[in-house]
Amino acid sequence: MISRDQALVLKIGGSLIEHAPMIIRTIRESRRSILIIPGGGVFADAVRQKNISDTAAHFMAIAAMDQYGWLLSSYGLPVTRYPVIREFPAILLPYGHLMETDPLPHSWDITSDTISASYARLLSVPLVILKSLDYIRASDGPVSALTPGMVTGDLDPAFVPYVTEHQVRGFILRGSDHARLAGFLRGEEVMGTRFGATI
Repeated sequence: MISRDQALVLKIGGSLIEHAPMIIRTIRESRRSILIIPGGGVFADAVRQKNISDTAAHFMAIAAMDQYGWLLSSYGLPVTRYPVIREFPAILLPYGHLMETDPLPHSWDITSDTISASYARLLSVPLVILKSLDYIRASDGPVSALTPGMVTGDLDPAFVPYVTEHQVRGFILRGSDHARLAGFLRGEEVMGTRFGATI
């Protein structure tokens, strides 16, 4: 069970753009210490449609995360350019920090999923990922826990190896179910997929 006072890194998937106002309201009302990592969404999709070199595409997609972050901020949360946990929720605009530190390979195998995991590792806090599904799906169907070596199309290819190697722990749940999200942030057991140690 996740501790009610545990700080979190929380990634909001780009597919949840229509639910963003309610998600941000739910996070605000939780009064938790949360650093939000925006996905790339439609902004990153525009980059994927072009034949662009890996390095250019990598940083253009990260810039797309900033765009989604600004959109999320319009619903009432502040932005930050620095990966720090404060007493109130804030939205990280990661482009400047990742341009400066450049910690990850430049590849479409790495998207905002693994980028959010890298920030959870950096800050030594659990990672929560909001997606548009109840459970992550492996080859044999939905799973309640990720295991080393698992292959899924619901996360970027680097995610499972990254969280396994670096012992990042966390939970993936449906962000469009606002009651479920609110319950999770209150420390309740909800449907979803765990990874790493029990949180």
